[in-house]
Amino acid sequence: MTKLEYIDFIRNSLQMVDKTAKFHREQVAAAINVAVNTMFYDLFLKNPKSFRKSMERYTTLVASVPALNATVGRYHSTLTVDVVDLPRKAAGIIEVLTSTTTTTRFVPITTMEGEQLHGAEASLPGNVIGFSFSGARDVEYWDMTAAEAAAGVVLRLIQQFRSYSSTDNVKLPYGQDANIMELVRQYLGVIPPKDLINNNADG
Repeated sequence: MTKLEYIDFIRNSLQMVDKTAKFHREQVAAAINVAVNTMFYDLFLKNPKSFRKSMERYTTLVASVPALNATVGRYHSTLTVDVVDLPRKAAGIIEVLTSTTTTTRFVPITTMEGEQLHGAEASLPGNVIGFSFSGARDVEYWDMTAAEAAAGVVLRLIQQFRSYSSTDNVKLPYGQDANIMELVRQYLGVIPPKDLINNNADG
């Protein structure tokens, strides 16, 4: 389902409880973005170990890597999408890869840990590159070689709903549509009548 189709699907589902259709498509899209972020966050908190396995539908981005300070191996990438903020060092960045070698590993570190590397207070093993994510769109790399930077990096990440274009297929975990719709209703202040609430106890 494309982003636009998803927005219209949710918006049309609100008409049963919002017959005036007062909510503009942009309002619905903003509520969906918050609901999707909440869903990802809750899924991660419930079982962080199995989260990666259940989220097979990542977005893959190829990013260039300009130098911040090549002398000490400090580089960065500017992402083209917003990343879901998960309670982990790398937030919604699931994996970073380089095409120059199969033995190089990227490990998430905090900006403070990166600054310690930058100040030579610590070091990483020779085949490890640290990366830190501020929560905006900038990813910094520490102890990266010029050759690795020149080849660019591949990032697998969970992007926010708002970063999809209207014709993009939205990548969400299967079976979460009802939860997202309920959250959207809550955020928009639309409370469904009792006979529309999915309550198994009423059976």
